[in-house]
Amino acid sequence: MGDFFHLPEGKKRHGKYPGTIIDEYYKRTSSRSDYAVMREVIDDVRSIRGIETPKKDCCVIHLRTGDILDNSEFSVDQTLEKKRYFQMNEKGKYIKATWNQYAKTMRYYVAVAKKLKKLGIKRLEFSYRLDFAPFPDLDRTRMFGWVGGHEKSAEYVQKINDFFIGESFDVVRYDSKDADHDFIYMCNSGHFVPSGGGFSKTISRMAKLKGG
Repeated sequence: MGDFFHLPEGKKRHGKYPGTIIDEYYKRTSSRSDYAVMREVIDDVRSIRGIETPKKDCCVIHLRTGDILDNSEFSVDQTLEKKRYFQMNEKGKYIKATWNQYAKTMRYYVAVAKKLKKLGIKRLEFSYRLDFAPFPDLDRTRMFGWVGGHEKSAEYVQKINDFFIGESFDVVRYDSKDADHDFIYMCNSGHFVPSGGGFSKTISRMAKLKGG
């Protein structure tokens, strides 16, 4: 979603995904990254599909799971310990850039917990997809000797979930649906915590534009 909204691929390939938010977006404009148009699309699709919105006293936390964890050489503990990167350059070295750090560290969530407490927010929802894999050409499971599965993603989610429960937050279960539904739901958050990546960054900006 983030790449299709911000990069040329969206304009070229949206027709392959009829009925989606991105397809509807490029039917209305040929420009990339037009948040005003995207907001209109989100509101229209939400109305048509009857998609609920998060409660005002609840914070939605997006967790970037899937390929960037399951195909990583780092363990979950190593990922939570310090910043880890995913995509590599032509020399096989990790690109150490902010955009390339998708899964956040525990230090990040410690800071989030402190801020939420100051705001008086006690209820949380996590939104994630264990099987999320937008980088099929970067599958390195064979390089590092793994055989697929989403165990690491599940472990990452569980450890963050346990941390917030330990901080006395009420974690409410959110059942992830299709990508458009989850995107619209998060964009309507009154309180939203992003992970890394363009998808989460887009949601964060849209949530702010909508008053979150």
